[in-house]
Amino acid sequence: MQSDVCKPALNMRSHLIAWGLVCIALPGLAADTYLLDGIHSVPVFEFTHLGLSTQSGRFDRVQGRIVLDRAGKSGSVALTIDASSLNMGHGTATPESPGFELLKVREFSSIQFESNQLFFDDQLRVVAAAGHLTLLGVTRPLTVWVSRFSCAMSTSFKVELCTGNITATVKRSEFGMLAYIPAISDEVKVLVPVEAYKQLAEAE
Repeated sequence: MQSDVCKPALNMRSHLIAWGLVCIALPGLAADTYLLDGIHSVPVFEFTHLGLSTQSGRFDRVQGRIVLDRAGKSGSVALTIDASSLNMGHGTATPESPGFELLKVREFSSIQFESNQLFFDDQLRVVAAAGHLTLLGVTRPLTVWVSRFSCAMSTSFKVELCTGNITATVKRSEFGMLAYIPAISDEVKVLVPVEAYKQLAEAE
């Protein structure tokens, strides 16, 4: 199931859509919208192989929305990852690839994170979000951490750019993903670097 908050806005510049969107409501405004730069916001994950080396992969398509009221210290997050965009760096993946098998891509096409509880520091920067992750059809609580959150004017596009790094640790066995444990670690670390551009109003 894909939340309607992840539907792309049609009035946005095509070079900023890049597989996703982020919407942010800033203090004093009804709803400022920021589009995710998909080229610079690719979710990456790490796991250990045979208890020795650290291996990594990524998902090439993600979309989502963040609603942020910094003055009120509140907001929400909704992110959807296209499971079929899995990229392990081994060439073109197929539904028979081990990663696709683990994710059961034919049955579960997306991975979702939703949160209605954000945490802020004294400078009103987002530092964490508590919510729920849905993976393989199983929904469980998950807290993600946010570092280096900031917003500034983009010199390239002349619009506001908000950035940050989202990190989390997931135990895949809690979602019923039991195959290959312990050869492939149960614990998986996730990093989502976020670069999101402010949406221009139609009148602009």
